[in-house]
Amino acid sequence: MPPDVDPLSLAPRDAAEFLRDKLRLPTRAWTDIWEGQHARAFVIAGAQSEALLADFHGAVQRAIDDGTTLGQFRADFDDIVQRHGWSYRGGRNWRSRVILDTNLRTAYQAGRWQRIQAVKARRPWLRYVAVRDARTRPEHLAWHGTVLPVDHAFWHTHYPPNGWYCRCSVQQLSDRDLERMGLTPSETPPIGLEPWTITTPDGDRVIQVPKGIDAGFGYNVGEAGFGRGAQALALERHGPWDGLTAPGAPAYDLSALPIERPRAQPGRRVPVGDEAALRSALRAAIGGDDVVLTDPVGARVHLGQAIADHILADTTRWDGREAFWPLLREVVEAPAEIWIGFARSAVSGRVALRRRYVRAVQLTRDRGLVLVADADGREWSGVTFYPTTPRGALATIRTGYRLWPR
Repeated sequence: MPPDVDPLSLAPRDAAEFLRDKLRLPTRAWTDIWEGQHARAFVIAGAQSEALLADFHGAVQRAIDDGTTLGQFRADFDDIVQRHGWSYRGGRNWRSRVILDTNLRTAYQAGRWQRIQAVKARRPWLRYVAVRDARTRPEHLAWHGTVLPVDHAFWHTHYPPNGWYCRCSVQQLSDRDLERMGLTPSETPPIGLEPWTITTPDGDRVIQVPKGIDAGFGYNVGEAGFGRGAQALALERHGPWDGLTAPGAPAYDLSALPIERPRAQPGRRVPVGDEAALRSALRAAIGGDDVVLTDPVGARVHLGQAIADHILADTTRWDGREAFWPLLREVVEAPAEIWIGFARSAVSGRVALRRRYVRAVQLTRDRGLVLVADADGREWSGVTFYPTTPRGALATIRTGYRLWPR
């Protein structure tokens, strides 16, 4: 195997879990998702079949779990391409190499960041380490030896990898290490922006990228995956969260949702303040105190008494929505659409992924209902009912990436 495609074999558990937990997301091109969104989504540019993505995800996962070589991965690549009849851009050797190298290096560095955060109180410094040979980018060579605190803003954008096939890394150091190695904290290297023109399926876009970093790599993959340490993660709930979009994100036809007959019928309102009746109504609607629902693409969503807890915490929320609880299961199990949205915490830097389920039903001849349910990770996080005839495009709730139907 060529030395510049080091498989980073037997990577730490955090790296393997980082890759395993990604959502498989169909894309038209590499510009469909961008920077920190990659911390939550597994994509192969141009792969739009769930079965194709699942096979590639499994092959890359084996590579990081078992230390698969490039040659072994290429055998998997050839088999997957043949079985699915996938027509891809670029040569076979280049395409297989870029898939393996990019996924392994980003996963490894994400896992490395998790360990850096765990011990930063004792080892508060990071030193940029470049491979000093003729194939290394001049800017990366210039950053070699830069010593800055773990939480310095430089690492928000310059934590490796910083481009395709970037072989740079970081070394974590203590105060005693600096003294022993004769190192001192560095001045912050110049961080300028330069324009890049990227080609998307919908035309060219001009974006600003940190100088010396390839377009799409100007972010910290570990921060996007794991945040900036336990304290910052604990403060995430105070916000704010910033929505993330890609320069080449697809545009969708937001014509009216299909209107279907509900599987269940609405129930009755519960008298305000009757906690036992409220919990009983939820239990009857979902089939128990806690259930796990499976959506059409196989994702599992946990639903429990937290919905009742939310209402009981503030009586102003006791507005009759419990009458529609019998429809909760079907919005996840039989949605008209599933949307994916990405947001980054301004406090921790972590990127979160939210699934949104949308279903429109006709209750009576003159009355329709739009059901919108959200899930953060595998946990149900909210539901909204729109008691209106669902004829509009509902553009305000149908945003992000449409995962289902495609």
